[in-house]
Amino acid sequence: MKFIDLRTRAEVASIPHPIVLCIGDFDGVHIGHRQLVDAVLQKKNELEHSFEELCAGAWFFDSNLYKSQDEIYSVNEKLDVFSELGLQYAIIADFNEMKSLTPSDFVLDVLQNGCCCVHAVCGENFRFGSKASGDAAMLKNLMQDNATVVPLLKTEETVVSSTYIRSLLSEGNIEKVNELLETRYSITETVVHGKALGRKLGIPTINQNVNYKKLILKNGIYATICTVDDKQYYGVTNVGVRPTVENTASQNVETFLINYDGDCYDKNVKVEFCYKLRDEMKFENVDALKTQILCDIEATKKYFNI
Repeated sequence: MKFIDLRTRAEVASIPHPIVLCIGDFDGVHIGHRQLVDAVLQKKNELEHSFEELCAGAWFFDSNLYKSQDEIYSVNEKLDVFSELGLQYAIIADFNEMKSLTPSDFVLDVLQNGCCCVHAVCGENFRFGSKASGDAAMLKNLMQDNATVVPLLKTEETVVSSTYIRSLLSEGNIEKVNELLETRYSITETVVHGKALGRKLGIPTINQNVNYKKLILKNGIYATICTVDDKQYYGVTNVGVRPTVENTASQNVETFLINYDGDCYDKNVKVEFCYKLRDEMKFENVDALKTQILCDIEATKKYFNI
């Protein structure tokens, strides 16, 4: 997949072939967003006979530049999903450079002239142009009806949205989050040195400091799947502040890897959250903490049937 990064000014949105584009923020690339990608691929198949070469892609803003909330997916994670779903192009733009454009300028200069877009796909709540003055109906009109508007997706009468997923993460409802993302929510960070308390207890753990922009779920103990050197291990992951031994000011991610024997320091480890075992709690002493961790390990083995 070709990635065009308009934020750096190193590239221009010049695509050599006509393209069908889905447009939006794609924060999380949840099942509602995936409907847009599906619509793009379907439209590409419908229109291929009219073009010598036609491609499919996604056009999105870097939400870090205009939203204060932390991100569900990083840009790289979004790109991975777009590639897996079969898109050939992903184009990211700086919101601050686009926000002053009129809706017509956005469609003519950015989509049609810049990207060679012959058909656009958006959600029914899509807004664009200066002061969000453009909507889905206007996009369809400006594209001379060469646009598809995809209805909002609901689950249990709730609209699937990044806001809804954030609320589920704050509740620790990781199974519902994974259902809506159609993949496991994860973090990928470098393993750093901790205080080695787990090793002293006979339960060595890996410690990761999470990028401040990455949204972390509710404090608690989770059954996880972790990737180290391209090999997967089951894990027991604590997200929280270590109230029994430290009570840190910010969230930490600490994981015991089942059946792993090795040194992970300075390695990037992907931790995928599968199931919430319990809330984080403060114990009377480290012996009580160790007893509970051993119970958490057994609960994780039971969950994964290992």
